[in-house]
Amino acid sequence: MHNKKEVSRQIYRMLIPMILENVLTTSASLVTTAMVGRLTALEISAQGVGGRITNTYLSLFKGLAIGVTVVAALYFGEGRRDKCRRTVEQAFATAVPLGLMITGLVAVFPRWFIRLFTSDADIMSYAVGYLQILTVGLPFVAITCFVTAAFQSQGNTKTPMMIAGIVNVVNIVLGWLLIFGNLGLPSMGLTGAGIALVSAQIVGALIGLLLLYHKRIGLFHGAEHGKRFFALEGVYLKDIYTTGLPASCENLLWQFATIIISRVILSYGTNSYAAYQLGLQAEGVCDMLSVGFITASTTLAARAIGQRNDALYKMYFKQLIRISMTISIFTCAVLFFCPRFLMGLLTDKQDLIEIGMKYVFIMGFAQIPQNLSKIFNGTIRAAGHKYTPMIISFTGIWLVRVVLCCLSGWVFHWDIIALWWAIALDQIVRIAFSAIFFWKKRVYHTVQTLPPLHEEKAPAQA
Repeated sequence: MHNKKEVSRQIYRMLIPMILENVLTTSASLVTTAMVGRLTALEISAQGVGGRITNTYLSLFKGLAIGVTVVAALYFGEGRRDKCRRTVEQAFATAVPLGLMITGLVAVFPRWFIRLFTSDADIMSYAVGYLQILTVGLPFVAITCFVTAAFQSQGNTKTPMMIAGIVNVVNIVLGWLLIFGNLGLPSMGLTGAGIALVSAQIVGALIGLLLLYHKRIGLFHGAEHGKRFFALEGVYLKDIYTTGLPASCENLLWQFATIIISRVILSYGTNSYAAYQLGLQAEGVCDMLSVGFITASTTLAARAIGQRNDALYKMYFKQLIRISMTISIFTCAVLFFCPRFLMGLLTDKQDLIEIGMKYVFIMGFAQIPQNLSKIFNGTIRAAGHKYTPMIISFTGIWLVRVVLCCLSGWVFHWDIIALWWAIALDQIVRIAFSAIFFWKKRVYHTVQTLPPLHEEKAPAQA
């Protein structure tokens, strides 16, 4: 029988490594952003555009990784480690070749993708080369996404944290060397930042594969399934893709929306867009404490469902909500009271600080709804409602955020602060819809509606 203290320890054992992983990742991103932030506003904007484009495609892999996590966690809850391994390998065999195709497409036609965000010739001149460098890392990031999903589905969040630590150290060190030309190396500016990031991504993928398949210490050691790696099996692919693609679409909805929002912000000038990019990084300082909630809620709910343990399922949810509220109150305070300090860490340009700190302050109002949404949607997805989080995201992002931003910037020409409030309102609308669905569809009582495990002919599908 599980008690609250034991469940809290389980949650913290999963959350703390993910928080530390995000601290490492966000810190590396902040350091790189701060280094690029000492360059020109055009280079800052070009970095933002290049990152947005690659993040659009990485959203596909991250969504599929959620599908892998849910399906593998269900099998893990049933004690089927061989099926966990097979699930991950089916994702490798289908998604990584897709990453190679996307790499070639973006590398050959970079200007076409950049024009979706901006037609500014000066930004374009920096963004083309930077984007072509970033595309090299896409297949390796796909590999790392599935490696992370493999470990997290079994409750191991320490290994992904270790991999992230190595990746970020490599990124920071190479960035310091190549951006400014330290220790006798040539000063490469934004190009150096791109080379450093891709090099770190390659290192992370190789380490991840080693830790999966090492004969003695690998995660898959002893979990043999006796099937060829590239032999595709419909039952696994159906589970992975019907669960993961809606999550990918949810991410892609956000990324496509950023194309429109970025164009609206760029209509206010290059400085406004550069300040927005820096503001996102500053907001990320707080988000790194809570981003693990979606993985924790998805994995733990799926595991409890796999075990048919109703009490554990409900206890996971309640404890995650309590922990999330505690963290959210703290992050709200940081964004409310320290916006100038956060922006000052990223740039020494006062005009960018003045614009960006207003964004950071307003995002303080979005912290509680944003963090609660991660827990609600993670649990909803694990309970088998695959498309609901995507529909809720579409409602908030496109019918609230995009519409209000377009009206504010292109129709009424309001101050840019109106755009920041539209972004915050999106988060409030999404948590309202998530909570309504959660209780109306009795997601909280999901396990009670399932048959006992021994009565099932096949594993439950998420």
